Amino acid sequence: MTTRAFLASVAVALLAVSGAADPSRQQFPEIHLVDLAGQNMGLKELRGRVTVLNFWATWCGPCRIELPELQKLLNEFGGKGLVVLAVNVDLPPARDEEAFAQELVAAKPRLEAFLTASKVTLPVFLADGKSQEMLDLERIPLTVALDGNGGVVRVYSGYSPAGMQDLREQVGKILAERSKQGGK
Repeated sequence: MTTRAFLASVAVALLAVSGAADPSRQQFPEIHLVDLAGQNMGLKELRGRVTVLNFWATWCGPCRIELPELQKLLNEFGGKGLVVLAVNVDLPPARDEEAFAQELVAAKPRLEAFLTASKVTLPVFLADGKSQEMLDLERIPLTVALDGNGGVVRVYSGYSPAGMQDLREQVGKILAERSKQGGK
């Protein structure tokens, strides 16, 4: 199943999702991310934590509006167990690790300057080539709210103030679910 088809099926399934914990939530594809220091991380490492993934680029106007909003969200809920990852997709999907590492070295100063100017301190990652190809992102920003099991709660394509408000509400609900279940 392509990621586009996956996200479409998730959107349909989300129409039926209530605020309660739902074991039938579709799992977000396992992708691998690389931080600005070149360290690898898989999404499975975040299991047990409510996670918001935001796919963005420095050239994307709506992303520039959304990133500070996501920073506020992390500031508000980070102490309650929320993880927000800003996944940059500026780099072309490199076919191998060596090419990806070279592109990261070249892009790092530009990304750090952008983040400093934006006053964004979110953890920033880049998707490796295989993950970028698998996700086949057509529109950014793309924000995905995941429960502690990696299940997709909501997908937000593009930016809107209403979408950010809904994300805030969904994060509150997911964290409340976890609290009732004894989660961190």
